[in-house]
Amino acid sequence: MIPKKLMEEVTYFGGPAFYLFICSLLLFQGNFLLFKLTFLSLILIYLITFAIRFIYYKPRPKKQSHKNLLEKLDASSFPSMHSARITLLCLIFTSVYLNLYSVLLSALLILLVSYSRIYLKKHYFSDLVGGVILGILVYFFMNYFN
Repeated sequence: MIPKKLMEEVTYFGGPAFYLFICSLLLFQGNFLLFKLTFLSLILIYLITFAIRFIYYKPRPKKQSHKNLLEKLDASSFPSMHSARITLLCLIFTSVYLNLYSVLLSALLILLVSYSRIYLKKHYFSDLVGGVILGILVYFFMNYFN
């Protein structure tokens, strides 16, 4: 049995704090182009996810109560923003450091974060697939216009 605390730690890699930490590192390194791509991609993921959740509400496996629109958007599970964020970060990482190790590390991170979301009863498998697809689409969209 995997300890719940370990899965809570793993899920942080797909969270907004880790994403913003990576953005901050890029900014402090002076990599403004990659910072811009990464930060604007994050904003786009939020806009698309909230638009989907506004139109289509799908409760989480472990139901969350909500009293207003923002809480309802957070209580909705489709698509998984954690999966979208980690997929996007991993695609950016592998595009910069294109080698077998970065691809394997990225795939492992995506799988671990996705599994942690199911383990913690935050998402269904379809939510994770939707998040991964969203991350891929945002990555290609941002690269096309960059």
